[in-house]
Amino acid sequence: MFRSFSLAVLAAALVAPTAVSAHGYVQSVVVGGKTYSGWLPFTDPYESPVPSRIVRKLPDDGPVMDVTLADIACNQGGEKGAGAIATAAAGSKVTFKWTNWPADHLGPVSTYMTSCNGDCKSFDASSAKWFKVDAAGYSNGQWASSKLIADGNSWTSTIPSELKPGQYLMRNEIVALHSVGEPQYYPSCSQVEVTGSGTQYPSGSSLVAIPGLYENTQWPDIWDNNFKSFTTPGPAVAFSGSSDSGSSDDTSSSAASSTKAASSTKAASSTKVTTTAASSAANDQSTSTATSSSPASSSTNRCNSRRRRGMVKRHVARLAKSH
Repeated sequence: MFRSFSLAVLAAALVAPTAVSAHGYVQSVVVGGKTYSGWLPFTDPYESPVPSRIVRKLPDDGPVMDVTLADIACNQGGEKGAGAIATAAAGSKVTFKWTNWPADHLGPVSTYMTSCNGDCKSFDASSAKWFKVDAAGYSNGQWASSKLIADGNSWTSTIPSELKPGQYLMRNEIVALHSVGEPQYYPSCSQVEVTGSGTQYPSGSSLVAIPGLYENTQWPDIWDNNFKSFTTPGPAVAFSGSSDSGSSDDTSSSAASSTKAASSTKAASSTKVTTTAASSAANDQSTSTATSSSPASSSTNRCNSRRRRGMVKRHVARLAKSH
């Protein structure tokens, strides 16, 4: 009885800070109109049998901090295949539903894809070459992460209609820039079998290695009053059809438009903020930072306690399982 009481007290003590300071991960994915559970790191490892998911494993709700590690592709442990695969037609939409995302964890959001060259369940993602489906950074005074929150903590991407059939990984990622000089990466990889009559697959400069994507990226100080604009890292969107994504901003749309000669001037202007737009963005940024849930220093303190919370959660889950 004492042990049960201790477990209840420990669980109750854990709930309050976690609700305020938790990070996030993809908890479900809507593919082909069907909702699939993501990998749930605080419960799935303790189930018997361990559930098969379309989303590859990750250890907890925390970030990857080193862009040179293989973990940056699909998170820690994500280089190995998951047990299930969703099916979706080329040209259809895929929605990644995240857990609650902190409002002050501002930054870009992107989706990439890579072919599994066969069965995704046995595909090692550590040496894959990826193409960009969509990406959004900072536009009209708003970061993509804020749009994700406004859309119910979800991000919708469109599988390119030209893409040839086969099994693919879809990599959805948020980069949090609240801690200056220490960007936090939250990648998640889902396994999808693409159907349809497409015949194309990107090549050359449309492909990028991960790690390698952020090799030359200079992340901005988003709290600096002089911050005005940001260009999303990586190659251009690989297919023009990807611009149909409901979550893409002018970065993705301009990349798609740039493939058309008649729109080249418009594409060039939409890939960066003009002087007038920059001034407006600066004003909007001041407003958005003022309404953030907490300053960067507070965010950093919350992030430093993430690992401890994850360990306690897993311990509680194991104790609950044994009782």
